[in-house]
Amino acid sequence: MHEKKNMSTALDRFISRARETMDGMISPVYIKDTGLRYAWMNRAYADMIPLSGVEHAIGKSDSDLFPSPVARGLSSGEKGVVEKGASLRETLADITCPDGVSRSFVRTLDPIVIDDSPAGLLGVLTEIPSPAGGHDGRLEQETFFEDLFINATAMAAITDRRGDIVKLNRKAMEMLLGRGDTIQPVKGRNILEFIHEDDKQKVLKLWKESIFEKKEMSYQIRMISHDGRVLYMLISGRPIVKGDRVISFQYQALDMIDQKVQERNLLHSASVETLGQMAGGFAHDFNNILTVINGYSEMMLRSMDRNHPFYGKMFQICQAGTQASMLTQKILEFSSKNRPEPKEIDIDQEMTDQETILRHVIEENIKLTVQKSAGAKKILIDPTQFAKVLLNLVINAKEAMSAGGEITISADALDIDESLAPQYDNIRPGRYLNLCVSDTGSGMSEEVKQHVFDPFFTTREAGKGVGLWIVNSIVKDYHGTIQVQSTEGKGTTFRVLLPFSGQEQALPEKATQEPGTSSETSGKTILVVEDDDTVRELVDEILKHRGHHVLTARNGGDALQLARQYEGTIDLLITDMVMRRIDGIMLSKKMRTILPDIRIMLMSGYGEDIIRQEELTDIAFLQKPFLPHDLTAKVDAIFSDRA
Repeated sequence: MHEKKNMSTALDRFISRARETMDGMISPVYIKDTGLRYAWMNRAYADMIPLSGVEHAIGKSDSDLFPSPVARGLSSGEKGVVEKGASLRETLADITCPDGVSRSFVRTLDPIVIDDSPAGLLGVLTEIPSPAGGHDGRLEQETFFEDLFINATAMAAITDRRGDIVKLNRKAMEMLLGRGDTIQPVKGRNILEFIHEDDKQKVLKLWKESIFEKKEMSYQIRMISHDGRVLYMLISGRPIVKGDRVISFQYQALDMIDQKVQERNLLHSASVETLGQMAGGFAHDFNNILTVINGYSEMMLRSMDRNHPFYGKMFQICQAGTQASMLTQKILEFSSKNRPEPKEIDIDQEMTDQETILRHVIEENIKLTVQKSAGAKKILIDPTQFAKVLLNLVINAKEAMSAGGEITISADALDIDESLAPQYDNIRPGRYLNLCVSDTGSGMSEEVKQHVFDPFFTTREAGKGVGLWIVNSIVKDYHGTIQVQSTEGKGTTFRVLLPFSGQEQALPEKATQEPGTSSETSGKTILVVEDDDTVRELVDEILKHRGHHVLTARNGGDALQLARQYEGTIDLLITDMVMRRIDGIMLSKKMRTILPDIRIMLMSGYGEDIIRQEELTDIAFLQKPFLPHDLTAKVDAIFSDRA
């Protein structure tokens, strides 16, 4: 079932691309799934089916739309295309269409193969005009087919037996040769000139098979456009046979770059989601441990005289625990699968926070230097996206220095006026963050620099070729630009420009003093639900020290039973979010059916985002790991609001 769903999704992406390129064709075009049911059709095909809307044809087979004899004839050829994965070109004479008109067609059928599995077929019908008398009829027919070829929205070409170009349609001319002043001559050029170097042997092999076996071939290859871009194409090549000899070839090519990007993004998203789930699980357990370490160490530090010989060591434990807490938060933010949420970030602070993670991804023989800007400046960007920009640039720099070297990250401000703005892509006049990531690696050639931001482009055998493309996409999404400066053997510098937000408010400082206790916020009855024994005991001790009466339960079932049996008033429920059987969200809802006025605080190492998706109001949240004063301050605030 899962494989069928994935294949259906892949076919949907193929249809999305086909709709863009084929919906306006004058030839009828349709796509069917492996069950030979219509998945999509263009307007020209729909015009032959007099239904109230195209959507009424989707999911139907030919037997639902055509007379039985016609339907059987149409489906027989299609079944072989799907089962054998081979293209078919045939003539369909005197087909009675649903609109009552009898037509004749030349039908071309190509299998749709995704990830080496059949996903359906693509059918293109070229109507054969009714015979007309004399020379005028032949001329009209020739003009008709010439227009079909020249103005087709897909690339089309005719070559001789050797592959020398005889004719290109308008789309192929624009993609391969340019337009206007940039157009290049085509006479005498071979079609292999436009094939990616790594795919030429594949094309030659298929070309020889097509000549000897006189059969159509469908395959995916990379081609090179007139401006050097890599084009991912679905090619359909048909040999033209005369006297039992192949004399030329007719090619059609469909640009597949969008589908390739979407497929790669789907795989990337799946891996990120898996990483997020793993990181979330590890962080939850680790944050429970850190809560106990940080909580008890701070309690000991507060009760210890500064002259005690162990005071300095205990202070170092507290500091290490705080740094570990920040690291787990950064891991969770980076692997989060939530949609990007732009917010103001302080560049100096963000670079400081990311430095620890960046040092983990480079080798020991590489020195990392982070030069912070003079003065705090803020930009508006999702912190996770900014982290991805830094991480991908550092990884790219590391891979260019197999023998070791130095990576330098620097940040400063750059003012761009109206005279300078045209020199940058996607930039308007204003004040920008100038972020540079430099390395002392192998550098790049001019050819590599031209393609460095192309999707899937890589100079390394095991490379994925998406890191710099991701960086470029993120930077452009936030109205910035990225440039590369590099010389072979002398290193590389990537320069990122992102607009400052223009607001310089100071960041709120965390409270360092433990708030005082008032009669309104002490002496309350609090139910603590936590499945980790050590965390539960820590919370119990902190709250009792503040003068509260504490009830404890290790799971949601015990908590509900305790609430039903307790004769007094329970003022506050503090519960972990992630527990077996009854989690914190479910427990909160059930608890309010028993005690409608109870206050609720959720605590978790995952984050607060999940609460926003639930129908819960007046819910406080405490992020793990927390210190004793974080817990008491949150509890005091809850009771102060209702005092």
